[in-house]
Amino acid sequence: MEQFTNPEIKRMQEENAKAAEEQREMLLTQILTPQAKERLGRVALVKEEKAREVEKTLLTLAMNRQLPGKVSEDQLISMLEKAETSQKSLKIVRRKGFDSDSDDLEGL
Repeated sequence: MEQFTNPEIKRMQEENAKAAEEQREMLLTQILTPQAKERLGRVALVKEEKAREVEKTLLTLAMNRQLPGKVSEDQLISMLEKAETSQKSLKIVRRKGFDSDSDDLEGL
């Protein structure tokens, strides 16, 4: 079994990450129109998480052969809007005057 040193492992991981990124870019170029790809790039500058979510959805659809053709800019805008409305938010509401621990201290 071959022994790899720490720098070699790091280099191999970086090469794998670079190859995966290149493959992702190539696939996006194949499934998006130039205008849609440009828009997705602009969205990624502002909201990278949202753009990555839509990219992941697009790549999944493409790999499952569920895209009828190239995705247009209008279709991408629709997907981005749906992604925005589907993001969940957590709202914490604090109640005033309620403390469950206050009853425990009365007997002390």
